[in-house]
Amino acid sequence: MFIGREKELSDMNRMYQENRFHLFILYGRRRVGKTTLLKEFCKDKDSIFYSAEQSNEKNNLDKFSEQVFLHYGESNLQSFRSWESAFLYIDERQIRKPLVLVLDEFPYLADINPSLLSILQHLIDHKLQEGNLFLVLCGSYMGFMENEVLGSKSPLFGRRTAQLKLKTFDYKTSALFLQNFTKEEQLELYGAFGGTAMYLRQIDPDKTVKDNIINAFFQPTGYLYEEALLLLQQEVQEPGIYTAIIEAVAQGASKSNEIAQKTGENAAKCLKYIKTLRELGIIYREVPLGGKSTSRKAVYRVSDQMFGFWYRYVLRNKTLLETGAQEIVWERRVKPDYNHYMGTVFERICRDYLLHKNSRGELPLLFTEIGRWWGTDKKTHRQVEVDLIARDHDDYIFGECKWRNEKLNFAIYEDLKKKAEAFGHKQDKIYYCLFSKNGFTDTVINEALKDDRLLLMDLNDILSD
Repeated sequence: MFIGREKELSDMNRMYQENRFHLFILYGRRRVGKTTLLKEFCKDKDSIFYSAEQSNEKNNLDKFSEQVFLHYGESNLQSFRSWESAFLYIDERQIRKPLVLVLDEFPYLADINPSLLSILQHLIDHKLQEGNLFLVLCGSYMGFMENEVLGSKSPLFGRRTAQLKLKTFDYKTSALFLQNFTKEEQLELYGAFGGTAMYLRQIDPDKTVKDNIINAFFQPTGYLYEEALLLLQQEVQEPGIYTAIIEAVAQGASKSNEIAQKTGENAAKCLKYIKTLRELGIIYREVPLGGKSTSRKAVYRVSDQMFGFWYRYVLRNKTLLETGAQEIVWERRVKPDYNHYMGTVFERICRDYLLHKNSRGELPLLFTEIGRWWGTDKKTHRQVEVDLIARDHDDYIFGECKWRNEKLNFAIYEDLKKKAEAFGHKQDKIYYCLFSKNGFTDTVINEALKDDRLLLMDLNDILSD
C-alpha cells in the first residue's frame, strides 16, 4: 500500500502532464522512500529506471545499456561507450513521446565520472530540452546533491526544472501505519521507529509496543538491530568517530565542547564530523529563536528518532543484548527512562502540530517563525528554556510540552508565564499553549474557559485530522 506521499506524487504527475523536458532532482537520506516514490510515479508511464552501482563506469554503462535495449525491445547491440551516446540514443527514439528516465543513486555515477555533470549540461542545452524527457536524478548523499548538483557552482545550475528534498514522515503520517494502537502507543512507537515507512512496516499490529521494540531493535536477528551502524558505514569512511559523536548527542551532550569532551576528540575535529552528519540528515543544529545562525549558544540534536533510539538504548547495551538479556534491558534501561526520552520527541511532535495548524489558518495568529528558546533570566540569573515559541511580528505563542503520566497542573502554566517574562515580551501579546500527554487538571481547564489566550492540547487534538 502506498501511504503518505500523495502530495509529492501529485506534484510530479502535474509536471509530467506538461509534456515538456524536465530535470527533476530528488534527494534525501537512505530509506526515506525515494525509490518507492519514483516507482509509484513510473508505474503507469513509459519509463526506464536504472539504479547505479558502486562499480566502475563500464559495468554501469553495460547494465544501463541492457535496461535501455530491453525497454525498446532491441537485442544483440553493443553497450554504449559513453553516457553521451546513451542519452542521444534515447533522445532519438523519444522525439515526440514522453519518457521518464530515472538515474537512481546518481552520486555513484558522478563520483566515477566527474565530467558526467558537464556532459548532461551540454546535452540539456543543445538537445534534450527540445524533447519530452522527464529526467530524474536521485541521490541519498545530501551534501553531494545540494552542492554538486543543485549548487551555484554545479554545471547543472539553472537547468533543473524542479527539486524535492524528501523527508521522513511526520508523526501524523506515521500514525497511519499504526491504526491498531492507542494514540499514546502510536507516539511511543514513532519515538522509536521514526517516520521511515520501511521501519514502520516492521511493526506487528498484534504485538505490544514493548514486544515490537524488542523484536526490531534488541534481537540480534531484528531488522533494526544493526541498522543505524549499517547506514553510517555506507556514508562515511571513519564510522567509529561518527558513532561516538552521535552517541554523545543521543545521551544528552548538546554543545560542541560537551560533545568533544565526551568523545575525547578536539572541538575543531568534532565540528568537522558534525558538519558531515548534518549533511547526512542525522544531526541538526539549533539556535535560540531570534538568535543569529552563528550564535555560540547553538546546540546539536539527533534528527531521526530511529537513530536517537538506537544510539541511546541499543549501542550501549550491545553486550547485554548479545547474551539474551532483552527483557532486562527493557525493564531496567528503557522502561524507567522512556518518558524522559519521549519528552524531547514530544516537543518536536508539538512543533509539527503547530506547523500543521498554522498552514490551515487554525491558530489565533499566523506565525512566520517557530523554534525553542533558552537564555538567562535577568532577574533570577537562572537558565530558562521554553519548549516552543512561535511568532508573527509582535504576537507570540509560548508552548510547554509535557510527556508525563499525570495531568498537567496550574503550576506549569504559571511557570510558563514566568519564562515569557524572562524572554522579555509584553504579556498581552502572548498566547500560551499547553501540550499534555495525559490531559489537564480542572483548575487549568477552568482557566482556559475564562481566558482565550490559554490553549490546551492533548493527544486527541494532536492526532486528530
